[in-house]
Amino acid sequence: MKFAVLIASGALLCAVPAQAMDAETFYVKALALKKKGMGAIFSKEIKPMAQLFQAAAASVKAENEQAHAAGKPLFCAPKKYRMTAEQFLESFASIPQERRRIQTVRDAWREIVIRRFPC
Repeated sequence: MKFAVLIASGALLCAVPAQAMDAETFYVKALALKKKGMGAIFSKEIKPMAQLFQAAAASVKAENEQAHAAGKPLFCAPKKYRMTAEQFLESFASIPQERRRIQTVRDAWREIVIRRFPC
């Protein structure tokens, strides 16, 4: 569960392009980090993945804010919400592998929040 917090909150450092990794690679690496348990904190993978996810989430949030201003929001999420590591991984797992392979992390996250928080 602390894994999701690490990815979501530890990513506030510097942003990298959300297109740098496909969603399948991100998902596989996230699963590997989860298997490490608390040892994931010391992994060289955690910081770049957290930055990648933060950039993707910020991009999707900005897109939704623009759509909301135009009167057609993409999703209606509460101001603050949390996902456990299991929920986070299940969300990515719910996207078929074939689609994860061709999606960016940003596009996968966009699909997840639209499905999770419909208006």
